[in-house]
Amino acid sequence: MSTFSEAVPRDEIYEKAKYMGLEDFNRFGSTADTSIAKKWTKRTYFLPALYERFREEVENFEVRPDDVWVVTFPKCGTTWTQEMVWQICNDLDYAKGRSTYLNARFPFFELGCLVPDEASFDSLKIVADMPSPRFIKSHLPAPLLPKQIWTVKPKIIYVARNAKDVLVSFHHHYRNLQDYHRNINDFAEIFMKDLVIYAPFDTHVIDFWHMRHEENILFLTFEDMKRNHPVVIEKTAKFLGKSLTEEQTIELADHLTFDKMSKNESVDLLLEIKDMRESMNIRKLDEDFAFVRKGKVGSFRDDMTPEMIQQFNEWLQKRLTDLKVGPELWKIFLLQDKSKK
Repeated sequence: MSTFSEAVPRDEIYEKAKYMGLEDFNRFGSTADTSIAKKWTKRTYFLPALYERFREEVENFEVRPDDVWVVTFPKCGTTWTQEMVWQICNDLDYAKGRSTYLNARFPFFELGCLVPDEASFDSLKIVADMPSPRFIKSHLPAPLLPKQIWTVKPKIIYVARNAKDVLVSFHHHYRNLQDYHRNINDFAEIFMKDLVIYAPFDTHVIDFWHMRHEENILFLTFEDMKRNHPVVIEKTAKFLGKSLTEEQTIELADHLTFDKMSKNESVDLLLEIKDMRESMNIRKLDEDFAFVRKGKVGSFRDDMTPEMIQQFNEWLQKRLTDLKVGPELWKIFLLQDKSKK
């Protein structure tokens, strides 16, 4: 096996990372030395220790050439991208999309490997049993994805988002879906210490940036989708071997607006979230919380003080400097802090 796990120091900051009754976490990485693996930053990633039970099964999962994977760090526009990709590949069948939950059309690959036993289910088997073509969502970093992905080479759409919006959106997710009761200051601290699930955030993105020229990988950003969604739709359709008319592109962009996504019961996951909360005895802490929450660029300013923003920017700038990140990625990670925007 090329994947491995290692212990995480149990210190004062580690205590702030616990959620949903989970107290044991490890870091997971890969020793793979293939040509594609040479593009990776050789970091390990923070996951619940119970993931160890599924590590080999995930690594050896059978990948099909006609799979379509959407991979992101959490809260980078995953649901938005899933709906876009599914509609493009299914001839804009809005009626079918609305009648079937997105998680059934486009299941979350490793979810069952990360939740406590009382809520566990075999998400890997669900994906394995799906008829082709399969649409698969994952937040796993490149080194932890099934090794066949790098030889079979299915289509992969990776989506990145600026770091501060990710931080704030992920904190709301932790509070309302992962039974996390600490404030945003504590969450920012564990985020910067790579003690949130799937962290480190920076190398998660950077590894896919380094692979963005692979024929089977399309690298998108949340900000580009907000800035000019029709252009991104056209780019994605071309990548997937599909052709949309200008009218269809505009129609799909309208279907994917925040207002319509937030009212689309097949993608807002309200009933699924309700079932999960009941099984785990989780009470959401924000009464107005919705899975499709704000969908804005720069909304971090609603939650982060200027002092927090400065501290976070300084941390990220040091990380990006140490990782020798180029100017294009700096623009993706560090949204300009124009308070009047």
